[in-house]
Order: sequence, then C-alpha cells, then structure tokens
Amino acid sequence: MNESAIPVNIYHYERLIGDWPTRFHLRVDPDGGGMLLANAAEAAYLSPVGVLMARGVLEGRGDEAIRQDVTLTFRRASASVVDADLVSIHQLIADLSAPGDNYPITNLADPRLSDWSRVLAAPLRADVVPAELEVTKQVLLRLWEAGIPHATILAQPESNAQDLPLIVEAAGDIGMLTGLRAVASWLSPEVIEQTAMAGLDHLDLLYVSASPEAHDEIAGEGDYEMVWSGFDQCLALELCPVAQMPLIQSNTEELDEMLLGLQQRGIGNLVFFALACPDDDELAQAAGALPARALPQVATIMIEAAEDTEARYLWAPPVRFDNSKSLAEQVRVGPRTAGDVAIRVEADGRVFPARGGRICAGDLLTQPWLDIWNHEGFTRYRERLQAPTRCSDCPDLEICIADCPKDPRGWSDDTKGGETQ
Repeated sequence: MNESAIPVNIYHYERLIGDWPTRFHLRVDPDGGGMLLANAAEAAYLSPVGVLMARGVLEGRGDEAIRQDVTLTFRRASASVVDADLVSIHQLIADLSAPGDNYPITNLADPRLSDWSRVLAAPLRADVVPAELEVTKQVLLRLWEAGIPHATILAQPESNAQDLPLIVEAAGDIGMLTGLRAVASWLSPEVIEQTAMAGLDHLDLLYVSASPEAHDEIAGEGDYEMVWSGFDQCLALELCPVAQMPLIQSNTEELDEMLLGLQQRGIGNLVFFALACPDDDELAQAAGALPARALPQVATIMIEAAEDTEARYLWAPPVRFDNSKSLAEQVRVGPRTAGDVAIRVEADGRVFPARGGRICAGDLLTQPWLDIWNHEGFTRYRERLQAPTRCSDCPDLEICIADCPKDPRGWSDDTKGGETQ
C-alpha cells in the first residue's frame, strides 16, 4: 500500500497516566508510515498499520473496532499478526507515556530517526528567528500545516521580550511543541517565567566555559551567573533546561569539568556544536576555531563525558568559521539548526536546510511547502545524508552517521559566498 490510509497531517492528543499528562503528536507521512512523538522527548517510527492502530488507541477506540479498521484497510493481514501488532502498539504508547525528560527530539545519531529513505512529509523541527508577532504567528501556522510539530524560537538581542510568551502561547494553541534558545543575559527571569507559564517545553541556554571569566568574555559580562540562575529557575518551574555548548579551542581541555558541573546542578540535556575550519585555515584557528582534523577526537571526548554523566545529547551540524566575524559573535549566534531533523526559518520567512551552503530553499510565507521541500537545496541535503559516510578512521563515531565531521561540505556554511567548497 503506497498511500496513507489516514490523511497526511499532524494529529495532536493528550493522555493522562495517573497525574502525569503526556502530549502525543502523530505525524502521517505520504508513504503511509508516520512518527509518534511523546512530550517532544521520545519518538518512534510507525508502519502504515502502526499509524492506523496508534490513532485508534489515542482516540480511545476499542480493540475490536481497531482490528476491523486494520483488516478492512490491509486485507492480507492475518488475525494473529494484527493482534500481535496491536499489543505492541499498546505497549509502545504505555512506554512513551511514562514520566521522563521532556527534551526536544533527538537527531540522526538515534537509529530510530536515521531512516531518511522513507518519504517524509517534512522535517521534525524548525528553528525560527522571530519577527513581528503577527508575522511569527503566521510562520508557526505554516510550519504546522506543513507537518512540522516542533518549533524552537531563536531569541535575538534585539527581540521584543514581551512578544516571546505570546509566541510560545500561539504555538501551543495550534498544538506545537515549543523551545526557546538564547544567551542567558538576553532574557530576564520574568520572561523565563512568563514563557514557562505560556507552555514552553524547553529552554536552551548558551554555556561556554566552566570558568566565569572565560564564559563572560564570549557570552557577555555577568552572563555566567545568569546561565546558572536560568537553569535553576527552569528546574523550579519544571521547565526542561538545555545547555547549548560550543566546541572551540579554548574549552576543549575542560569539557569533562563542564559536563560534571552540569550533572551536579541537575542539567542532563545538552546540545553540542563545533565552530570549525579547514585544516589549512590558519587565521580561523588563531581566532579559536577547531580544525577539521580535530573534530573526531573532540566528539569522542564529548560522547564519553556525556555517557559518564548520563547526559542526553544532541549534535548540531558543525558551523564553518567566518573570518569576517569574531569568535564571540559566532558563538553567541549558535548553530544554524540544533540537529539534522530541523530546518531554519529566518524572520522574513526564508527557509534553509541544516547543512551546506547558505542556499535559500524558499519563502515559507509565500510559497507552498512542497515547493520548498522539493527545492534542490533540500534534495541535495537528503541525498548527502543518505550517502555512506563511515570510514576506517573512526568507524564507530556517532556524529558520522549524518555526515563526516572532517568534511567541510557537510558543515553549515553561512560565510560570504554561500556555497561550501
């Protein structure tokens, strides 16, 4: 069966297990398969049969009615197979309903999310630069209509702080999972509380160094204390805190210390992004960027440190260092997207893939989503993700699943000229 038995869309549900509510998003893709997400924390791919069963369970239909739906739609399915599959779906939903970290969707290092050969309707997440409130609301609506259930708002120093809770509220009203990424000193405690009350799912704060002086040199004066205050406030508000950590030359010797400090304060969710440069770019290395040859070793250090502290981590595509900008400026801006299952949407509606040169795939505010998703930029991006990237140098490194970290063609490249060579 090539077409979906359920219309391609996102379906939003909420189930109460004891006193613990779980928000489910069931996304149906054009090939009939789909994705079931729970609280933005866990995700599972579903076959077309699984999609039909999951919808029935989440809508409260009885098992006999679900069996009838399946046997009418998939006539070759035997009764014993249908029964076994239905038991599995019940167990899956029960497992996803269990209380746990409400952390945003993981990346392609998770085997459950690595099968890009399926016909996906859209990415799973959008990192959105906010514009005027009504424009941003329209962007969120277009993302939801495209089948993207998760939006992270990329706060800017010039962002209207009073709009942020309203943006989060608007996303929640249409059923989206929402995050907010910022440098801590860009947000006041009042704004953090207001966005949490508006339904924010996670707050990502930049964390550069275990040294207050080194951190503040890049993030801004007084930011180190505000990071920890922000994390503590998240925990008090039962809002998921996420530490977004740049990988640069100055902090490679203290990564273990940084992760241990986070663990001791109860912060177990991390996003890593490397500021990288080609091996022969001496100017970038002098400024603090990591040469390509160093990325596998640094990635190994991060993985081992994360495992030692039982942290959950997300790899953002490496960012190509721009010699026309300072290290501090680029660290504060952060990665283009936090992971390979995401897109970036600029304030004016322009859409960019997670990796590659800065090639606009279209305007979300004026163009149909399918035109954007089928743009050459996304086609090349998907083809690259599907190509084998393993080599004998580091055959077991998780970061290589999406692309070779040493190859600049797989980085996010926003330098002047756009296209990574």
